[in-house]
Amino acid sequence: MKLFKTYIQCIAQLFMALTLVISTISYAGPGHSHGDEKFDQKHTQALPRFYAESDLYEAVGIINGKEITLYLDRYSSNELVKGAKIEIDLDGSKISSEPHGDGEYLFRLINKIKDQSIPITITINDDGTTDMLAATIDFGSFEPPSSMTWKTGIKIFLYSCFLIVTAYFFYRKKGMLMTHTKKLINQIKERA
Repeated sequence: MKLFKTYIQCIAQLFMALTLVISTISYAGPGHSHGDEKFDQKHTQALPRFYAESDLYEAVGIINGKEITLYLDRYSSNELVKGAKIEIDLDGSKISSEPHGDGEYLFRLINKIKDQSIPITITINDDGTTDMLAATIDFGSFEPPSSMTWKTGIKIFLYSCFLIVTAYFFYRKKGMLMTHTKKLINQIKERA
């Protein structure tokens, strides 16, 4: 009977430990709680971006290495602009767009953009309408997201230590638990 209580206690402790590990890992961080707190845009913007607008159009560009993806829509209605011919002037070189989807335009750069403030001019030709938008790409406001914070690293380290200690405890007690299990099985067979 004492062995049975020991098994139940060990299982209960293991269940509680696993519950604690799972509950702290599944905690939703800032911006994911869907509560009253304000959304923190600084942590959500993984790639540098820029914004430009005029009376006719608004554009958002996302820089990913040697590519710029430009999203273009009409300023008054937010309707996507499809099939326009777009050219950007970036650091003295002109680059034409490639169609990349509805309202999306892809620009392939020869060199990666340097991490400094760079002016960009966007020329749009859409069904006889020509417009120019201007913006500045400022890399100073974009920080690369860190995949792991020091708090997360400490939690992972502590959970790993806990699991190693628990596994070591069960390994050390394996012989004793096996003999008690065999005795318990023999007692059940004798009673039956």
